[in-house]
Amino acid sequence: MVFYQNGTESNGHTAKLLLRNSLLPLLEQRFRTYGYIKTSTSAFQDYDLYTSVTGTVPKNEMIKTIDPSGEVLVLRPDVTIPIAQQAAFSDKSHRRQFYVQDVYRLSSEKNRHEELTQAGVECFGENTHENDAELIAMAAHLLNDLQFSQHRIVISHAGFFKELLDQLPLSPEQTEQLQAMIQSKNMAEIKPFLSNLPINRELAEAVETIPMLYGRPEEVITKASDISLNDAMQQTISNLNTVLDVLKAYGVRDTVVFDLGLINDMDYYSGVIFQGYVAGSSKPVLMGGRYNHLTEQFGKRMAAIGFGCFADYLLEALEKDGQPPKMERPVQVAIYYDDHSTSHALATAGKLRDDGLKVITLPVAHTSEMEPPSLGTVSMTTDHNVLNHGNKHSEFRTADELANLLQLEMRGD
Repeated sequence: MVFYQNGTESNGHTAKLLLRNSLLPLLEQRFRTYGYIKTSTSAFQDYDLYTSVTGTVPKNEMIKTIDPSGEVLVLRPDVTIPIAQQAAFSDKSHRRQFYVQDVYRLSSEKNRHEELTQAGVECFGENTHENDAELIAMAAHLLNDLQFSQHRIVISHAGFFKELLDQLPLSPEQTEQLQAMIQSKNMAEIKPFLSNLPINRELAEAVETIPMLYGRPEEVITKASDISLNDAMQQTISNLNTVLDVLKAYGVRDTVVFDLGLINDMDYYSGVIFQGYVAGSSKPVLMGGRYNHLTEQFGKRMAAIGFGCFADYLLEALEKDGQPPKMERPVQVAIYYDDHSTSHALATAGKLRDDGLKVITLPVAHTSEMEPPSLGTVSMTTDHNVLNHGNKHSEFRTADELANLLQLEMRGD
């Protein structure tokens, strides 16, 4: 999905390694369990692609360059827009896609360039309550995978507030003012703002209630039904209720709250909106929603929904709360050999590598300060061959015997 927020700086090279080696494979695995395939886009994109599309990244956050022909390009500031363009232009494009790619922004707060890793999913061509619920359930499962002590998925719907906006005589500037007040739940300013408009009391009270439509889904649905002014608003509530029923079937009902005051990016979203929050972080760690009109800007109408996150921010949240993923060990087995065992040791290493293990080979005289291999060290000399793992020492004769011992280690036997 398209992101607008500015975040904090990465914790450096070690954090990036942890991100690449441990967190990203976990995210990718969750995406694949829902039938999504990995896609990618070019790091260089046409400047016009972003400036001509409604709801994209602000121009002042894009990093621009000029190619030899004089065409203005930008370093990819977002992934959703080019993926949507690909989906609109190609009939062979897979409808369920996920991505893990770097995006590049200019940070006005830090006055510097930022390179962040964005991960997310995009689903094209499906426009059902079941599809909405599936994406929300996947987001909940993703946060559960990361073992945060607490996490919540906050759900809203762009259509409910849009119906109220259509009945208000507001200029574009006034619309922005009202949206900001509702988003921040600024009740002190909403009422006097509405009192200056030529609207009836019923409409004013409905708008004033929006920021308070937060909490248990069943209670929010009841309150929202009470202030619905037309069939379209009532249909939106009915749609959310149906989505809630499907979420119960997914087993994620306890992680969900409704907030009809969640109305950001109203020009971009067309249906359900959701954001993920975790303990210790005031900003959402993931966000998404339905954006059925985006591909129309590329000449093709296609329903779409997705969500995404900045993986860098997820890692920062994990360091505050949850179970940070452990750095993957680069070596599983280290084989040390003497001069008389060179051929046997290197052949054994080849066998283990063919089995998919990560192996290094070193002469016995070699000293290394590397982190201990995860499965153990192997000593191969003229007299004997031994696998050492902790306090365990197991002798073997052939590469197959060593492979069997390592399989036992991996199973924890």
